[in-house]
Amino acid sequence: MANSKKLTLFGLIGITMAFFGTVRSVPTLSMTGWTQIFYMLVAAILFALPIALMSAELSTGFPEEGGPQVWVKNALGEKWGFVTSWLLWVQMFFGMVMVASTVGILLGYVIDAHELSSNNYFIFAVILISYWGVTLLNLKFDMVKIAGNWGAIIGVYIPFLFLVVLGVIYMLKHGIQPDNYLGNFKASDLLPDLSNLGSLAYLSGIIFIFAGVEISSVHAKNIENPKRNYPIAVIASVILLVIFNLIAGLTVSNAIPNGKIELANITQPFMIFCQDLGIPTIFVNIISLMIMIGVLVQLSAWVLGPSKSMIKVADEGNLPPFFQKRTSKGIPITFVLIQAIVISLVSVLYIVVPDVNSAFLIITITTTILYCIVYALIAISAIRLRYKMPDMERPFRLGNKGNGLMWFVSLLSLFSVAITLTVSLIPPSILAPSQSTGYIIYQVVATVVMISIALIIYKFKKPSWKLK
Repeated sequence: MANSKKLTLFGLIGITMAFFGTVRSVPTLSMTGWTQIFYMLVAAILFALPIALMSAELSTGFPEEGGPQVWVKNALGEKWGFVTSWLLWVQMFFGMVMVASTVGILLGYVIDAHELSSNNYFIFAVILISYWGVTLLNLKFDMVKIAGNWGAIIGVYIPFLFLVVLGVIYMLKHGIQPDNYLGNFKASDLLPDLSNLGSLAYLSGIIFIFAGVEISSVHAKNIENPKRNYPIAVIASVILLVIFNLIAGLTVSNAIPNGKIELANITQPFMIFCQDLGIPTIFVNIISLMIMIGVLVQLSAWVLGPSKSMIKVADEGNLPPFFQKRTSKGIPITFVLIQAIVISLVSVLYIVVPDVNSAFLIITITTTILYCIVYALIAISAIRLRYKMPDMERPFRLGNKGNGLMWFVSLLSLFSVAITLTVSLIPPSILAPSQSTGYIIYQVVATVVMISIALIIYKFKKPSWKLK
């Protein structure tokens, strides 16, 4: 590859930031007040960095497409490779419901009908319309090509920048507000309150900010001098994300009165800042529209992304021939339609759980749990491959010689996954005590069912399923 085509260090930092740049997670962060600093550092150091570094070694060692599924298959065999690709597909069912739910709230602001934003039935209807809408568009057009880069600029970068700037101006004007999430600071506020274990569940929602950190590793082989530049790019991206998210998170914590934050409503802080700083309300409607465009572009990218890697798994004979159907444009039609149907069913949670905040947090945590199981498989595979394929070329390698550093990084990653899974099973303090048992049952059943389906399909697969 000619050097001109190689990614520069700044290029890779930009791409990595684009994967995680989202305004949507700011309210979840803000809800934890001063503790968000601790949670963000834990999420970045224990969770994001180890996974990103292991993924860099694995993706440069296995440059073919397929990512985590290829790594796990080579390390632990075809069955666990299949489970990995399956989990990366099904976590999307929950993740996309959560992302699509913000469309309803934003739409309420765009059309100036704010009471709709907290109406569960309206949000449920908008999830169905927006997800089926982008699904049908993707069957007809290549929406990622049409809406790719400018979607992130309009829907993520500009709103995030405005949120940070307005938040800082508000903080400079008012100082720290006593009746808000940052009020009456005590040093103990920097650490989680262990007497209220329910508050630890927010760590799972904050870790979700970094879910998907392995995706940027696909670019590791295209960067100049990957051994030096890739870790610099990853560490720089994670540090920048921590800084930007914390500035946004802390300024929003300072603006919203205690107990009044709306997790799925990113427009809420914009509303408060604009009213206080005398900016016309039309600005909030415009920002809501921009974020809504960004969310729809993101939904669009997810409609085809995971299903394209799943159809490769189907072609290899892991799923019945019915799953191998493609449209004339090569779109994996069975997967695209199944995911739309399941997402419609999961979104019924917005009708079953009366509080929009609770439904949003529950679904965020389910997505994080499924991601964590994939990350545990990646960590085990990274160390397994050091012994199974010691002579494999690794353009980026953790440690110059020996396996000590890889052991350290993969054990750190497994430790962080264990912590995340533990806090994910603690009912969040936002839920009523009567909902606690239901919450634990839902998370355990959702996880066990999703893994079991993959293992059952694999057990009963037939040689005739393989694409001839």
